[in-house]
Amino acid sequence: MAFTEETLQKIKLVCPKTKADLVLDGKSLVSVDPQTRLRYEVKDDIPIMLVDEAVELSPEDWSTVMSRHQRDPQTGNPSSPS
Repeated sequence: MAFTEETLQKIKLVCPKTKADLVLDGKSLVSVDPQTRLRYEVKDDIPIMLVDEAVELSPEDWSTVMSRHQRDPQTGNPSSPS
């Protein structure tokens, strides 16, 4: 069973450090918290939700991920429809 966006929504995973929502970006989960910008890897369809193994994205990379997922690139909040 592949780890999908539907799976993420069904099991309601959040960032273990900040409790912020996560977005599935390829083979990783990215926190929508602009202060921490953490990325958690998904290995063999299992999210590795260990803060010590998370990678902090640069502000530019995090903004790109947020834009790709229709989120505000400054705050991580869902973008309002235009």
